[in-house]
Amino acid sequence: MRRSLLAASLLAALASSGLHCAYADQNANGCCIYRRPAPAPRVEVVDEGSRRLSTFSQGGRTYVLGELGQRYQLHIVNPTGSRIEAVVSVDGLDAVDGKPASTDKRGYVVPAYGDVTIDGWRTSFDTVAAFRFSSVGESYAARTDHDRNVGVIGAAFFRERPRPRVVVAPPPPMMPESTPTPTADRHAESDDARGSGASAASAPAASPPARSSAESGVRGAVSKGAPAPPAPSYAPRAREASRAPADERPGIGTEFGETEASSVSETRFVRDSSRPFLVAELRYDDRDGLTSRGIRIDPPAPPPEATENGLRDTADPFPGSRFAEPPTH
Repeated sequence: MRRSLLAASLLAALASSGLHCAYADQNANGCCIYRRPAPAPRVEVVDEGSRRLSTFSQGGRTYVLGELGQRYQLHIVNPTGSRIEAVVSVDGLDAVDGKPASTDKRGYVVPAYGDVTIDGWRTSFDTVAAFRFSSVGESYAARTDHDRNVGVIGAAFFRERPRPRVVVAPPPPMMPESTPTPTADRHAESDDARGSGASAASAPAASPPARSSAESGVRGAVSKGAPAPPAPSYAPRAREASRAPADERPGIGTEFGETEASSVSETRFVRDSSRPFLVAELRYDDRDGLTSRGIRIDPPAPPPEATENGLRDTADPFPGSRFAEPPTH
């Protein structure tokens, strides 16, 4: 009885202190209002029919099952109420320019509550080279001597800087037509206008401010802004002794596939920060590669009694009724 009273007193004290709402908001009546986590953008790997490829979770990572020769696409989903920019990489290469990926590069602009499908390496505003699973040696990364990061897909998401509100001043009140305007005043107004270069009403519109390096734009759409610094020259690097040549590596990569029509355009996008607010990643491999990690691809084996040998081993010599029955078929 004493313990019950002590527990009740403790709960009352916690309630009065508000500690019971440590993970929630409290309304005017002192009740907890639990906050749901805000929806977050995501990247999905889909086939040509927009069906998600099989995914598996292990150790906090998500793995996608790919098949040699299979074409795939990347589906970017934005469940938020504002536009975002997604900088996408495949095998460590930027999906727009094919060079080593960096979050400093521009990406795809995804509308609020919308989505964008990226169907290949961008080769122009109207075409892509399809994403298609290949051997590691035939992957785009290996053929450009950048196969170190084969097997990973990433998307860095940026929020848009809020656009300033434009306030238009109302026009000045018109003078009644019946009121004459003194000649001297008219001359004075003209002199003031000449002295300042133009009257307030006729002043030319201010030239737009120079775009910052954070501006972006893709026609899905791609982001645009200040030109990126020239890409460094990548000489073929010496391969690490601990890693087999790409032609000998097992598993799959992503090749520079056939040319497909895919139109994009540029749009203005100003990032609210130089750092992404979220980076999502997916790992992919073939069946053997995922199985070697201990990932179970196939459904569990049927119980022993469902197999022929199992049926025979569990056969009952006296299973039935007292008298013979006619066959059912």
